[in-house]
Amino acid sequence: MLTATYVLLTLSIEQKKERHFISRLLQYVQASARRPQEIDPVFLESQLQQLTSFAEARHQRKVEACLMPAVRAAEPSSTPLLNDLECLSRRGSAMLNAVYRCLRRAMRRSASHGKFLCKTVDLYCQNLLKRLDKEEQELLPLAQKVISSEEWFEIGSKFLAQDDDHAASRPELRPVRSRIYPGAATA
Repeated sequence: MLTATYVLLTLSIEQKKERHFISRLLQYVQASARRPQEIDPVFLESQLQQLTSFAEARHQRKVEACLMPAVRAAEPSSTPLLNDLECLSRRGSAMLNAVYRCLRRAMRRSASHGKFLCKTVDLYCQNLLKRLDKEEQELLPLAQKVISSEEWFEIGSKFLAQDDDHAASRPELRPVRSRIYPGAATA
């Protein structure tokens, strides 16, 4: 059961980091929505790239590739929950594509494009938060109940291997510095 604790703790820590980063990005976007002419699309793009490389990579490598298949195999009645999570992931990918299209338009410094960009980023972040909530409140408790010790050991081994493989390439989430209130750190 020690391996199960390691896996769950790893996911919990990563989800907490992701939530914190999403929160800071949302603060920036919500403040920017009030002053769309001051949006810095290059800064916003770099923050989005950091978030998505962490959030999406973590989710795909650990939750979708390791945890969800184990839950699906152990508990056939988990299909609706897993389908919901997969739907949120697909929706998030589509939203992210929309965010980047809006970002290209906002590069023209149009206030209307800036407001739409802020709304699109907000929707993407809300989708990520909804996915995290569903994982924390439904998937992880179910996984604790249905996955065997042997399976937890296999999942933990995969996590360790992936962490080793991606340690050099995994971006460190840096605090968002406010472009609206110079000198104010939002982290």
